[in-house]
Amino acid sequence: MILARSVTLPCLLLLATVTACAPAKNDSTAAPEAVVRDFNAAISARELDTALAHLEPGAVNFNFGSAHSFTAAPGMKEPLTSDLALHWRTITPVLYGTSRSYARNVEAVTTHVDGALAVVWARMRTVTEPTTGSATSREFTESYVLRFDAGEWRIAGIASSRTAR
Repeated sequence: MILARSVTLPCLLLLATVTACAPAKNDSTAAPEAVVRDFNAAISARELDTALAHLEPGAVNFNFGSAHSFTAAPGMKEPLTSDLALHWRTITPVLYGTSRSYARNVEAVTTHVDGALAVVWARMRTVTEPTTGSATSREFTESYVLRFDAGEWRIAGIASSRTAR
């Protein structure tokens, strides 16, 4: 009986410590999804610094098919990865300068969390209203990889199915 108690107490203390360090089970999928939604809402609101604050330092953009034809020289293949913050710092001045509005809407989400790693699959719809002409709408998928560190989820990488126009 004494042995059982002496083993049980350290196990309970260890369990309490692990539980306190991990994101709450109820929030495990809601929190990464909220970060993805907040990131896209900030881009839509033209609040680039707010959007970039959701990125992990060194976050990566996976270039499986660029939405922007000017990101690689003609006839050259774009590198597979690039700096995600630099990507948005390069794209948004062009985007914001040529449109009255640009909305990034998260239409559907599937989230999987495993410890400090989360993957959010998002079905996206963008609506761009140019300074002249009519609005255009695009649908595509983005996959977000998020990391839980220092008590918060941050985007570590984005891959998109969106291709050049």
